[in-house]
Amino acid sequence: MEQAAQGFAPMMKHMFLGLGAMSRAFYEKCGDEALPIITEGARKNGVGQAEIMQKMMPVKSMKDIGEMLKMMGGMMGMEMEIIELSDDTLHFKGPKCMLGIEGTSKGLCEAMMNSDKSMMSTLLGREVEMKVLKSVAAGDKECEVIFSKK
Repeated sequence: MEQAAQGFAPMMKHMFLGLGAMSRAFYEKCGDEALPIITEGARKNGVGQAEIMQKMMPVKSMKDIGEMLKMMGGMMGMEMEIIELSDDTLHFKGPKCMLGIEGTSKGLCEAMMNSDKSMMSTLLGREVEMKVLKSVAAGDKECEVIFSKK
């Protein structure tokens, strides 16, 4: 099963990069005016992802989500360091943007990360807060994000 899942990794990476490329192009053409539209699209995407994930495995806490993301990241070859993982908080950092939006803006990063925020909120059945502390999209050397239950 793990080998089959790893076979999907190139397709998943390509999908994330394609989404990032479209959002980057829209942002570069329209600037900050594009951010509310990108945010809403990302939110809807996150809800859809959560609905699929709920069928794959039960998720009851932020810790469950963190474990699932570590597993998926490992299969996709993504580097992700968990700083804190508890029932209420997921704090991680990584050296790359899997969406390929390096050198754009923190605003675009936050808009697109709404996908993860809404995915987590849907999985947990309650609102999740997101703080983007560092972003390679904004020129930082790494990304660092904290998700926590409200």
